[in-house]
Amino acid sequence: MKVLLINPPWPGKGYGTRSQNRIIKHRADKFLQYPLFLSYAASNLRQNDHEVYWIDSVIQEIDLNETLKKIEEINPDAMLLETTTPSILADFEFMRRVKEKLPNLFLIAAGQHVSALPVQSLQECDAIDVVVKGEFDPWIPGILENKDDLTNVLGIAYRSKGEVFDNGPGRWEKDLDRLPFPARDIIPIKDYGEAWYNVRPFTTIQTTRGCPQACTFCISNNVMEGKVWRMRSIPNVIAELKELIEVYGIKEINIDDPTFTIRPERVIEFCKALHRNDIKLIWTANARFDNLTRNAELGEEMLKWMRKTGCKMLRFGVEASTPEVLKAIRKNLTLDQIRQGVKMVQKYRILCLCGFMFGFWSDSKESIQANLDFVKEINPDVMQTSIALPFPGTPLYEEAKLQGKLKAKKWSDWDMTHGVLMEMEDNTNKEYVEGILAKMYNEFYFRPRFYWQTLKTIRRFSDVPRLYRSLRTLIATQNFYSEDLDYGVEVKSIKHKGKESIGIEAGSGQELAVAEN
Repeated sequence: MKVLLINPPWPGKGYGTRSQNRIIKHRADKFLQYPLFLSYAASNLRQNDHEVYWIDSVIQEIDLNETLKKIEEINPDAMLLETTTPSILADFEFMRRVKEKLPNLFLIAAGQHVSALPVQSLQECDAIDVVVKGEFDPWIPGILENKDDLTNVLGIAYRSKGEVFDNGPGRWEKDLDRLPFPARDIIPIKDYGEAWYNVRPFTTIQTTRGCPQACTFCISNNVMEGKVWRMRSIPNVIAELKELIEVYGIKEINIDDPTFTIRPERVIEFCKALHRNDIKLIWTANARFDNLTRNAELGEEMLKWMRKTGCKMLRFGVEASTPEVLKAIRKNLTLDQIRQGVKMVQKYRILCLCGFMFGFWSDSKESIQANLDFVKEINPDVMQTSIALPFPGTPLYEEAKLQGKLKAKKWSDWDMTHGVLMEMEDNTNKEYVEGILAKMYNEFYFRPRFYWQTLKTIRRFSDVPRLYRSLRTLIATQNFYSEDLDYGVEVKSIKHKGKESIGIEAGSGQELAVAEN
């Protein structure tokens, strides 16, 4: 069977980041993360004797009409795409247009938005045949094998003879070693990257899936990968790294586990395997401060081995700087753990990136100011900040909706260019909040202390162009988010099967249910 995997057009300025991103948005520069789940899906399909094709309309900068022409040339039997909340109106329109051209195409939708609202998505877009919930890549071949009768296929919602059926919650692959390595020949690594890379060829891998933490805002644990932490064996990961080096010449990797450091003993085992196999790579990973500080001696041992084997940077989600907000978003961190953890990481000259969010319903003017003060106190090597977005499928969304604090007016508001989407505890002035992103970046990065600290972190020649790219990205981001986007869709209260819903009316007049009360 001919199967097309596609990242369809996403109209608007900048470049839309659908795949493999926990913060989904349009961004100013063309650094899009490698679509790892789609690449896994490609290898699974090929292993099951399907003919696999790939189009990325965002990376290739091709519009809807040109994309449709390419699809007609391929003439696939089935198509798979990922969806997100801010892109969903464009995704729906794209799927309808494809079905007009190829009415017999079997169309599979996956990703954050349809996983959170599977039945509604099928009702809102009659072009979709199947929605795969959550982690989709292992299950696509089985869906295709049973496409004429999906009654017994778990973890999906589907359409049959004009009716919509729901086959229960998403499934998670328990044995990750069973999965073939991503098909990086079908989805080429050269098209993707991160602004902070040092050297190329560069790509992304995962060594675990799922996260047992309870963060209320996270797409990863609440929607796409689940709360059950699953590990690949270290020999399996090493085999993939050897393939990446020998076949693709990879020199740097991003380990995009939701939390790589959950079990420090495993990280040490991984580092020792890198050393034993003489694998020399620059690498970056996601981490949590409590994984370092709970057992400080073990945390120090882990950091020592990370530094020894090429770890360049660890990314930490701080999110908030007051105990009240940390508790409300169930981050399960203390400020002292964060302070101690930053010092531990910097002791080993590993770059420490701290991410902050603002605009939670539990935020206030005081808690936002606390972020500004705290980031300068702990003084990480890199700081990122973003607007807290209550994505459907997350507890944050349900809480904001239940408390009447969801201020979104259209699906595209989730694109992060429309400002804060939740009413905060003290009804903080909207203009104040919307200026915080630029203020945090300006007050943190444009300080003499930061310049001196950055110079001291330069360890290799390739750090210089990395820092230059990072500066350009910072400036571009601030300029990008100073303007607003408008896709011409308005919110209104609608009736769907007798139930009142928060709804969105597209320019075409079509009504879309967001979430039933």
